[in-house]
This record gives sequence, structure tokens and C-alpha cells, in this order.
Amino acid sequence: MNMPERVNVYDSQANGYHQVFQVFLDHTDQKLRTQQWLNQLIKTLPSRHVFIDAGAGNGKVTTWFTNSFDQTIAIEPNESLRAELKKNCPRVEALPEGILDAKITVAGDFVLCSHVLYHISDTEWMRVLERLTSWLSPDGVLVVVLQHHTSDGMQMLQHFLGQSFDLTELARIFQCEKGDCYEVAIETVPAHVATSDFNAAYTIAEFMLNSLPMSNPPARDDLEAYVRRYFSCSGGGFRFSCDQDFLLIQPRK
Repeated sequence: MNMPERVNVYDSQANGYHQVFQVFLDHTDQKLRTQQWLNQLIKTLPSRHVFIDAGAGNGKVTTWFTNSFDQTIAIEPNESLRAELKKNCPRVEALPEGILDAKITVAGDFVLCSHVLYHISDTEWMRVLERLTSWLSPDGVLVVVLQHHTSDGMQMLQHFLGQSFDLTELARIFQCEKGDCYEVAIETVPAHVATSDFNAAYTIAEFMLNSLPMSNPPARDDLEAYVRRYFSCSGGGFRFSCDQDFLLIQPRK
């Protein structure tokens, strides 16, 4: 009996990953909306001395904001990603430790942790949040970004991988425990993937599943059926949401 073909599992350092990531970028407004939203936030900061990117990856997002700050510190424990980070951001101080081990000796006016919590056990989320907020200047702001838990992309992760992520519960717990010291808010920013081509829609769905480790990848036929059933538009083409939650935390005055 032939085994069913499985969805691709991508190594984030391999060329194939970068190719499918580009397909995602070519068909979504998520990155643009993220950059616009964060740019507006940065304009409101009283000071722009230090930017800390916690989980900077290859530095593509880091580069958006380095020119707005006097100093940028990027935390990235993955050696290969850190090598790319240094190429993309040669003036950035790149730290090889994880968030809980990084030694930060300056106060951050803007601390960003974007799409990192997927790779950290939720049992550690509160400790990570406490660590991130400990780096804030008195007028600084922390922004944690994850895909919204009811978005189509997150519902797909739940369906195939049995996992979902929700910043609202983390925000509630942090508010209960630290609300005397910090202001806490969440804003959801809409974003979508849209394409007229099924192959592109499937590739993007496969890419989004790769947000998590897949020791037992689902069958390709099952993902194809899911994309056709849930993401197809009545007028043709494919569209699905990838809204993002922006958790904002700043010290109380």
C-alpha cells in the first residue's frame, strides 16, 4: 500500500523556504500593514535611543527601524539566522543568547518580539514577558506580535497540528499580576492572503503550517482539500485571513 504524499517540511535556512516565503509575501498585505502600524507607533515615542529586536531572525524586520534609533540590539540564538542578520544589519549588535539568557545593559525605548512565541513553550510565556518588560525605559513600549487566534491561518494550524496561540490570555494574566506597574492593551490588525491561483494558495498554506515543527506532516491531499473548501471565493480565487495581534505593554507613569 502506497503511503500518501505529505506536505513539505521546510528548513528555514534552505533555499526552498525562502522561495515559498516569497510566494507568501507576494500575495499578502500582512508585512505592509505590520510595518505601517509599527511606524505609527514609533512616531509617538518620546525617545528613540535604543531599539531591541528580541528574536530578530535574519534581520529583515530589524532593518525597517534601525535608522530610527541611535542603537539597535538584536537577539537571535540561531547561528545561521544570526549570520544573515549580520549581513542585513552590519551596524546592529547581535546577541547569540535566547531571550531569557540575553544580557541587556541598556534601557529600550522600543522592544519588539514578533512571531517568536510560536517557538517557545506557553509555560514560559510569562517569564519571557517579564524579561522583555524588564528592558524597557520609563517611556518605552514593548510590542509582542502573533497571528490572531481566530484568523483562518491559525484555525488551519489548530485543525492540522492541534495547536493554537492566543495573546489575549497572556495579556489578561500579565494585567492581573503586573497591572499596577504596566499599561496593557491589544490591537488586532487585519491582514489577508489573496490569490487567483490554487498552487499559490496551497504553497502559502503549506508555508504557514511550517510555523510549527511537524514531526508527522499531514497528507498533501488533506491540505489541498482544506484549501479548496475553506479558502476558495465564490467569485473565483482564494482568500484567507492572517490577522495579527499586537500586544502593547508600557510602564505606568
